[in-house]
Amino acid sequence: MLSHEHKQRVLGTLRSACKELKDALNLSVPTARYDPVVLSPAMRDELLVMVENLTRLIRHLEGAQ
Repeated sequence: MLSHEHKQRVLGTLRSACKELKDALNLSVPTARYDPVVLSPAMRDELLVMVENLTRLIRHLEGAQ
């Protein structure tokens, strides 16, 4: 079983990764009508699924005491 300190480090890293993915999603939204599209809708959907999976994993690890 993971030590509490090690588990907290893993959770911190996963939370950081989740935040970075959310930031990438937010940055990829064109702010003006003629701004270039950075990520296609399909790629944005993939990122969103990654965020949801990480969030679920984090919640699972937080619940496993």
